[in-house]
Amino acid sequence: MAGLRTGTASGRPTATGAKMTDATALAARVRAEEADTVATVEEAISRCEQLNPTINAIVVDTFGSARTQAAEQAGGGHRDGLLAGVPIALKDLFCPVEGEPAYQGNRRLAELDHRYSETGAVARRWAEAGAISIGHSHSPELGGGQCPGAAETMLYGPTRNPWNTDHTVLGSSGGAAAAVAAGIVPIAHASDGGGSIRIPASANGLVGLKPSRGRISSAPAGEGWGGGTTDGAVALTVRDAALALDVLAGPEPGDPYVPAHPAPANRYVAEVGQDPGQLRIGVSSTISFEDTDPFCTQAAEAAASLLDGLGHCVEQALPEAMATNDYMYDYVRIMRASATATMRSFESVLGRPWGEDDMEPVAWINYQRGAKISGADILASRERLHLFTRRLVQWWNPQPGTGDGFDLLLTPTLGLVPPPVGYLVEGDERTLVRRLAKVTPYLPQFNVSGQPAISVPLGTPEGMSPEGLPIGVQLVAAPGREDVLLRVAAQMEQAAPWSGRRPPVHATN
Repeated sequence: MAGLRTGTASGRPTATGAKMTDATALAARVRAEEADTVATVEEAISRCEQLNPTINAIVVDTFGSARTQAAEQAGGGHRDGLLAGVPIALKDLFCPVEGEPAYQGNRRLAELDHRYSETGAVARRWAEAGAISIGHSHSPELGGGQCPGAAETMLYGPTRNPWNTDHTVLGSSGGAAAAVAAGIVPIAHASDGGGSIRIPASANGLVGLKPSRGRISSAPAGEGWGGGTTDGAVALTVRDAALALDVLAGPEPGDPYVPAHPAPANRYVAEVGQDPGQLRIGVSSTISFEDTDPFCTQAAEAAASLLDGLGHCVEQALPEAMATNDYMYDYVRIMRASATATMRSFESVLGRPWGEDDMEPVAWINYQRGAKISGADILASRERLHLFTRRLVQWWNPQPGTGDGFDLLLTPTLGLVPPPVGYLVEGDERTLVRRLAKVTPYLPQFNVSGQPAISVPLGTPEGMSPEGLPIGVQLVAAPGREDVLLRVAAQMEQAAPWSGRRPPVHATN
């Protein structure tokens, strides 16, 4: 593999060189003028040019604008930001930056070179913190395509797992996770409507925090999937996940939701390393309605032992509301109706209604089904999902007689280890739905309830599969309690470190 480009013609300090650091450390070096913004961006571009042909993580490059922003920052702009000089990638899915491509993985929008007309709150906050996007990361077509859990579009082809390129990165934030895991960028924007931060975080050995509903504004949009979606990040370390939350959290005028619990008085980064106290943690390494891969079960059991050794009260327990997946009937109905409404908003770009040849086969099936869902059906599903949420969150309620009083739930993140490329996109619609259900039995519940959940790697032997693929575990907290998640995730990171692991496809190899 060719060496990294680390020098600069101007003689300025270089950035990371051959030693990769997390975003927190890199930003600190830039603020201290020990690293140069222009150099950090040039090195990220070099790494992308070097590694992207192998893993296909970045599908739209924005190298030109990244270089312009780096030069402006070197001259004083956003140099003191929390992410000063840190190269990132923005997901190629509804993360608008004025003037940049808005293809959403769809070949018709790409043919028309559709562009965003405004910048959204999430992209603006990344930029205001000093982060510089070098490109758009791969995600499913229009958020669904053949499968919302796979970054394998007909337009761009599959994104491959840096740990084993025969296997998928999963999704939907698959390109983001691959870019971070391979060392192209130290942190990347992601979003989650049914596990799409946590799924690829687990599959790529990263930290993936899904924040509480309302913690991060979706402006200019109101909500996605009936309030089930949220933006966030995939990161190398727990402190980077906390830093991203500090950067992105906060309301915008007109937001439809506010979090159930306020943000801490200090920044979320201050929670990392704080003693969480002795917590009551329920553990379920299996679930009744779907088989769980034994390696995923073993990872959750190993994490339970780790937490027990850290002094927490760990017991076998699972919310009663998770005994079935009946809620998915209503959530899928909301997803389909929402996706159809979103796609119709692009008809002004196409200049005509969508047709079967404009999108991937399963996307077309879901588009047609979504068009047949009535307003009354949507409202009925919303109400049933609200009732499901009330039942689910009672498990975390500390009030005697009204709740079980648990602080955290621990589960496997995934029901399967990352499968081979093609597993989630090759087959008929019914087959693909069943396969996705096997991957995600522990995840969409918390999009419906709006609870914060985090996937963390496991720095023990149980944290890797025989194929050399990472296996993550999920922690879920009460609504609004990202602070508890970050404290415990940081405990696990310190007790069983994972940061020394590098995949075979990596910038430092």
